Amino acid sequence: MKAAMLAAVVVLAGAGGQQGKGLEIHWIDVEGGAATLIVAPSGESILMDCGWPDKRDAERIQKAAAAAGVKQIDHYLTSHWHIDHWGGVAELSGLLNIGTFYDHGFPDASAKDVDAKLKEAYLKACGGKNVVLKPGDSLPLKDKSLSVRILSGHGLVPGEKAGAAQIRKCAANPEHPAKPDDTSDNARSLGFVLSWGMFDFLDLGDLTWNVEHKLVCPENLTGKVDVYQVSHHGLAQSNSPALLRAVEPTVAVINNGATKGGEAAVYKLLKELPGLKDAWQVHRNVKTTPADNAPAELTANDEEKCQGAGLKLTVGPEGRSFTVEAPSKGTKREYASK
Repeated sequence: MKAAMLAAVVVLAGAGGQQGKGLEIHWIDVEGGAATLIVAPSGESILMDCGWPDKRDAERIQKAAAAAGVKQIDHYLTSHWHIDHWGGVAELSGLLNIGTFYDHGFPDASAKDVDAKLKEAYLKACGGKNVVLKPGDSLPLKDKSLSVRILSGHGLVPGEKAGAAQIRKCAANPEHPAKPDDTSDNARSLGFVLSWGMFDFLDLGDLTWNVEHKLVCPENLTGKVDVYQVSHHGLAQSNSPALLRAVEPTVAVINNGATKGGEAAVYKLLKELPGLKDAWQVHRNVKTTPADNAPAELTANDEEKCQGAGLKLTVGPEGRSFTVEAPSKGTKREYASK
């Protein structure tokens, strides 16, 4: 009997990390940029993107990390080389120790997406030891109860070789219209699916239409997920109906700004998904109507001039359920995992 009890304890520890502690995801308001902090049950931390240059966003990330009990960033991922996603790297590295830096690789010298000064700051922060992730890779986490699998990077998806075309004709989805090749670094965004127990979370950075389609046709490489971080701040250059139908999230989180992202067309597509329970927003889109935004109680910030409130997700034991909350509104909702 003692052996059986010990085995049960080991199984529970493997499924949930530290006893009584679940997985956390924090969407930090960086005013239309991106910064998503993930805290594993063991306390191991992952940060995807770090917002704009200057101290505001770095300090907001530091504050959110401290509130989550995070003293350093163990794994820092830059989804792509646009200033709203990695502009704060110098400031952040001055406030928090960062373990390993990951990215999809710098484009060639002709690319206009990479700011030379930011590249210099990034290489200084990581000591020139950045790790390039490729589709199919997994983040080398110490917490083995958690997996982070890379789905996109440098314009490719799992199973593709370097140089593969951005547009893939797919007989399984003939109604999906391709768009002209996206030559920006958005199309090269790192994207991943995180799994913990029964819970799955998808973050594709600013990945755009054509590469999204390669993820779901002819094979759905994303799978159905519980929570979808709406790509590209909720812009219609991303979030194709083909992707949204394949992902079929229970909850969508839009990390938009007051005047950037959270477009009405994308919000409409999300609300039409049969399995979606709620869409949450970091900001109300002040350019559109209330009907084109999440309800006020599910929106962290109502005004363009705000205190930078964020959203928080907590996953329960074994990933069977999760809660999303907007602390600034006192709103919390619970959902069952798939």
